[in-house]
Amino acid sequence: MRINGNPVVKDRDVSKRSQLGTMSGGMATATFLTCLALAPVSAVAAAPFAIGAYIGGPNSSNAGAEATVDANFASFKSALGAAPTLIDVYTDYTQTVGYWQSNASWQAYSNSVSPVAKNLVPVVGFPMQSLAAGSPSTDQQYQLFANGQYDWVIQQVVNAWISQGFRTLIFRVGWEMNLSYQPNYAGDDSRTQSDWVAAFRHISTIMHQTANAAGVSLQVVWNPSATNYSNAEATNSLYPGDDVVDIIGIDIYAGMYPFYDGSGVQIHDWVTGGEDYSLSAFMARPYNREHYWTYPAATEWSLDGSNGHSQSFTSVMNFAIQHNKPFAVPECGSGSSDSGADVADDGAFPYWLAKTIQSGQANGLKMSFVNIWDTNDDGNYQFSYTSDDKPRTLRNWGRFLGPLVKQ
Repeated sequence: MRINGNPVVKDRDVSKRSQLGTMSGGMATATFLTCLALAPVSAVAAAPFAIGAYIGGPNSSNAGAEATVDANFASFKSALGAAPTLIDVYTDYTQTVGYWQSNASWQAYSNSVSPVAKNLVPVVGFPMQSLAAGSPSTDQQYQLFANGQYDWVIQQVVNAWISQGFRTLIFRVGWEMNLSYQPNYAGDDSRTQSDWVAAFRHISTIMHQTANAAGVSLQVVWNPSATNYSNAEATNSLYPGDDVVDIIGIDIYAGMYPFYDGSGVQIHDWVTGGEDYSLSAFMARPYNREHYWTYPAATEWSLDGSNGHSQSFTSVMNFAIQHNKPFAVPECGSGSSDSGADVADDGAFPYWLAKTIQSGQANGLKMSFVNIWDTNDDGNYQFSYTSDDKPRTLRNWGRFLGPLVKQ
């Protein structure tokens, strides 16, 4: 995502491709989602859910930027056949923690005077550390949040949105905490991870208290990202508890880095049963991409060659079902070249996402919302204009996600 004009890398972590550890023998038994996911989307009845978007940041200081947001809103609405009801926004973690209130006040005001954003529910990324020079260490900042030193910041950020008239708020606290290159990374060691959990619990508590005092509806999202490897195993080590989590979510983009599968430079092909000698050959068959999105750490011997270190879309979806929590996709996108790790016009991803969600709904999933990245900020994910030259992506977001949206 992009924070006030500053790019924030979304690319998957390629450094773990070869770190498989001991591979399990024999193909693991597939979950219920495997069989259901192969059914046509229309075969499964689904409860409607909300749709949102990242269409750029409303900017009260820049008429040109605001005009772009307004145009993107219209193109997204046309593409999906439904207007978004939520919008992704972010608190700027490149500023010191003490300035987050100021940044939140500016963003909330910008949203409130935007012709389109004033009517959309803000889904606010709330970081858990600052990357500004001179800030305490990552673990120290988690401890400061956990022990209440930053309560005034939390309160003022929430109140910044309330003061601009927003009565429904969603906060993604410490989003993508299992990605080592993101600012909310929960760390490789148990101490830092424990402090991250304590910080999340305290932040959520203060946010709810602040909103309740103002009579405002506020929900907190616990939000890892799909990845084929992470030392911060989200569902095992980083879940802060049902009492402080309102929604369980996961971010997922179509770009892929399949694990090395133990046979030289080859990649197991799930369509032919043979081996591909390049990522482009692997990606040329849509089912290979679908298999990767479902099982990002799969090898020809196991559906999870990472020994539990991966985090898949379906694993977090199942986790939400187990905890009886609403499920969300706060960020998703397809159609970016992503340095050769994605298909530039990818219609398979919207189709796979829609049918996988419906498969989960058929098994008790309570779907909350899906927010789609539809700008060229931080990757070429914009799809909703004809000039984007992504006819498959454009068609399938509307064909498969559009009909599922709550109107």
